[in-house]
Amino acid sequence: MNQKDIGQFIYKCRKEKGLTQAQLAETLNVSDKSISRWENGKTMPDLSLYEPLCNTLDIQISELLYGKKMNEKEKLIQGDRSAMEIFKTKSELLTFGILTELLILVGIIITITLTKLFAKTIFQTILIMACGGFVWAFGIILRIKIKKAISFLEKDLR
Repeated sequence: MNQKDIGQFIYKCRKEKGLTQAQLAETLNVSDKSISRWENGKTMPDLSLYEPLCNTLDIQISELLYGKKMNEKEKLIQGDRSAMEIFKTKSELLTFGILTELLILVGIIITITLTKLFAKTIFQTILIMACGGFVWAFGIILRIKIKKAISFLEKDLR
């Protein structure tokens, strides 16, 4: 992914559509200076703008990211690669999800077991329970984020 190539590609596609920078900017609700920065390779469009930009320019996101028009065979190959990357990412997230479950278990063990074994004062009890609760809560938050990420990936596969 070369930012300058992508910028030149946006410029070329915009010109082919007969759009000015101001017209494209208005369509995407950005400034014409943003369009200029993209086309000069100084910045990239925000990720949330990829789909509307591609729809406006009648290109696919893979073409935008490669900075060139692709034939059907290239699009098919890129689509297969993208699908494989999604499956790989999902597999890694599922593995990481198992580790978060272990983190939750460790938090519970710290909270219950270590409190009984080592806490002699109220301060020690509170400290150990706070540490265990933190580990437990951190594991739960990670688990929720992983489930959301997997759900997002599965939505992309449909």
